[in-house]
Amino acid sequence: MKSNWLMKQVWRNLLFIHWPVPAEELQKLLPEPLNIDTFEGKAFISLVPFTMTGIRFKGTPSVPRISQLHELNVRTYVEYQGERGVYFFSLDATNALGVWIARRFFHLPYLHADIMVNKRGELTEFQCRRKHKGFQHKEILLTYKPISAPYYTKEGTVDEWLTDRDRLFTVHKQKVFRGKLFHQPWILQDGHYSMKKNTITTAYLPINKDETIVHYAQHLVTYFYSFQKM
Repeated sequence: MKSNWLMKQVWRNLLFIHWPVPAEELQKLLPEPLNIDTFEGKAFISLVPFTMTGIRFKGTPSVPRISQLHELNVRTYVEYQGERGVYFFSLDATNALGVWIARRFFHLPYLHADIMVNKRGELTEFQCRRKHKGFQHKEILLTYKPISAPYYTKEGTVDEWLTDRDRLFTVHKQKVFRGKLFHQPWILQDGHYSMKKNTITTAYLPINKDETIVHYAQHLVTYFYSFQKM
């Protein structure tokens, strides 16, 4: 890890729901000049609910009440100039200040939301209600839990392809910006979820539920570096 990191975050109680979608249709939803990345010809949209703690910029302490938030991401997998990364369609979060900072300085599509998380043993109930001004209110309600022993991803597998990404891309005013991050290898578990309500991902393409891949991760420490214009 390089010492010039900008921000530290600790991600907790993550679920990844990966749905295969038609690559050619998903490409139409991306801003130019990003290209859809595929695994064995398959493209994916992923839904990621989690809790973020210990948020701080380098040289500053974590501040109670603003150093923690709940978040829900909708993302896909892209390629630009030979680099593979993640592209976010939306990032709903509970911290209004954090949402403003991410939108203003990092050009990320963060949206303010009410998110309630109730954890009972291994079972998590997660409810997200989007309330960002100027955006249609949408909602997700689901429960999830791990269902296997922890494991590391194996090189060349779809598990590694979906989770081991150290770059993210965003496009602002027709310019591509790249963010890099560092973390130790994921320790994953197979996951199970039950969707009670979902009006967030339905805005995108029909998803193939028969081939859904579900991962769970208990904890991951991440370091972000400054965004760069490509």
